[in-house]
Amino acid sequence: MHIPTLFVVNVTLSAVVSATLAFASDRRYPELRLWAASLALLASGYGLIGLRNQIPDLVSIVGGNALLAISMALLAEGIYCFQRREPPRLLLWLPLPLTLVGFSWLLNDLGARLVYGGLLIILQLLLVFVPVIAKRTETAGRGQYVILLSLGVALACIVARLGYMAIGHVPASLFDNNLPYSLIYLGNLSVLLLGTVGMILMVQERTQAELAHSERQYRQLIDSAQEGICILSNERCSFANPHTAELLGLPISQLIGARFIDFVHPDDRQLAMSRYAARLTGAVDQHTYDLRLLTAHKGPRWFRISGLRIQWHKAPATLTFFSDIHERKLMEDQIRQLAYHDELTQLPNRRLLMDRLQQALALHQRSGRHVALMFIDLDRLKVLNDLHGHQAGDQLLIEVGRRLQAQVREGDTVARLGGDEYVVLLQQLDADETVARNEAQSIGEKILGALSLPYQLALCTNGQGQVIEHRSSASIGITLSGAGGKSGQTLLEQADAAMYQAKQAGRGVLRFGG
Repeated sequence: MHIPTLFVVNVTLSAVVSATLAFASDRRYPELRLWAASLALLASGYGLIGLRNQIPDLVSIVGGNALLAISMALLAEGIYCFQRREPPRLLLWLPLPLTLVGFSWLLNDLGARLVYGGLLIILQLLLVFVPVIAKRTETAGRGQYVILLSLGVALACIVARLGYMAIGHVPASLFDNNLPYSLIYLGNLSVLLLGTVGMILMVQERTQAELAHSERQYRQLIDSAQEGICILSNERCSFANPHTAELLGLPISQLIGARFIDFVHPDDRQLAMSRYAARLTGAVDQHTYDLRLLTAHKGPRWFRISGLRIQWHKAPATLTFFSDIHERKLMEDQIRQLAYHDELTQLPNRRLLMDRLQQALALHQRSGRHVALMFIDLDRLKVLNDLHGHQAGDQLLIEVGRRLQAQVREGDTVARLGGDEYVVLLQQLDADETVARNEAQSIGEKILGALSLPYQLALCTNGQGQVIEHRSSASIGITLSGAGGKSGQTLLEQADAAMYQAKQAGRGVLRFGG
């Protein structure tokens, strides 16, 4: 084997591998950049040594071996960088000044230089070998063992060269053609190849291990989340965490591949589809809304939905989060009911009545159709309470509310202001005031007739049930919106005043006011 050719191959391979590592490295892999620089300096050092007799010996011998010493120090720096710990730089870079001093002193003695340089390289190889061995249990994969193998081959080559010299075969130059040196140069080639493979494997395997660790953490986070999390792709569930199955009362195997819309309440499906389409196109993101889902174990329940657009298997999808807000929704509805409805009769209270009255008056201004307000006061409620207690009075108030609702039209409002006072809001009466007045009077007379019919009230006294019959009547005051732009409060006051006129005229009658 031709030694100069093997030497050139070593230099060329070092340069090529250096360029390959430099190209493969980026900010995530600073160790690859260090190793690329190490191999580049190795090629440069060999190149200077190979130019002996063509350039000054001080540059060729001292400079070339100094570059080899720097190359080994950078190799060790890369190992410590890979292990993410601080390197012992004083120890790693000590061989550099030793190389400069020693090779300058032994400039004219090839044999001594080979022995001295070999010992320094053994020291530097050990400085690389030790941290790899020390962290082998913490480093994942096979790359570290390929590195150790390459270091072992390198040590073997150095020891072989020193041993060959110890038995009296001191070369006249580095390019003497003999079998042992040929094997040593071949060993150096294998060191380069093994070292490169080991470096790349170590980085790749660590990246895979970190990715697997991140995936495990992500999976644990998803699985332990107290929200339902699923991925919707092509309107179907492609992934669901355990809490999703728990919330919907179905096994995950039954959720995967199912159309999510099938779990949405029919009344909410249009909303769900429009929001899904908007999120899928990126029109909205992180937007929340409420809808009902059909659970297998608890029936329809309210959920709060949010999510964002993602790529799932290279296709647009949505990462959807949903949490059960059913109890909170019921509580909100209950609070809203208490805020706007009478607790006893469940009819609208004064607040809701005034809100609807304002809306009705606004509509009257646009359409010209009249609005009428009836103020109704019951008779003889106190007598009933005194004779049979408030239980009987409450039943009467509830029944009056039902009868009032039965006499008005859809779209009209029956409200209870409190005590025995009710208000009926009539909307969309005729635009002609006389006709509207007649319409309101007709409905009022029907109400008077309905309220004058006997009431059958079921009571429970001392554990005994009984049914009593009660007769009552009412007085009604009516006012129309007219053309003067009256406010809601004005209409209510006018209807109240008309009701007192009805009471003074005798019970069971109605009067117009305003």
